[in-house]
Amino acid sequence: MTVRSALLAALLLWPVVSAGAASLPELPPMAPVENWQPIFVEPAPIPIGSSVGVPSRPVAVPAGLSATLTAPRSVAGRVPLSLKVTNASAAAVQLGAARDNDQNCAVAPLVRVLRVGTREVVYPVAGEPRLCAQDFRTDSAGVGEAVTYTRDLDLAPGEYMIEGWFAGSVNDAAVKISAQPVRVTVR
Repeated sequence: MTVRSALLAALLLWPVVSAGAASLPELPPMAPVENWQPIFVEPAPIPIGSSVGVPSRPVAVPAGLSATLTAPRSVAGRVPLSLKVTNASAAAVQLGAARDNDQNCAVAPLVRVLRVGTREVVYPVAGEPRLCAQDFRTDSAGVGEAVTYTRDLDLAPGEYMIEGWFAGSVNDAAVKISAQPVRVTVR
């Protein structure tokens, strides 16, 4: 019996001993535990309509909202991206977005970069999530107005297709507004 298992047995039997038990049963020897794995428990879902606000699944994009992704066709160095979310609806909207752990902690635009001629995903790199601050950005877009989100990407020289979208909330309803992909040559 190892010291660790002896201490565990003593701790588990302590109430029995302190209650004045006359004899304690002999415990079988325990093998040491190696390569243990933590147990992760999924949090309970928050019901839609609760005070927290954003439902877990994106809903249909509200009529009148669109996104446009722009980038230079050819660039040397970092690739500047701009995503404009335009409100052509009849009422003002409130946009909200959080930092994304899989996107180098960017708020928006969220992107996927593919090498031209293949389906190889260059960004985001699988298995490299970050732990980001849980900042939440909110913006208002009045009738006919737009909100612009910008970020830069570091890409190796080559030809790429960049897909972009806004993922967050519009008036407290979860949405994903996709834009047309853009082609970029990095020199």
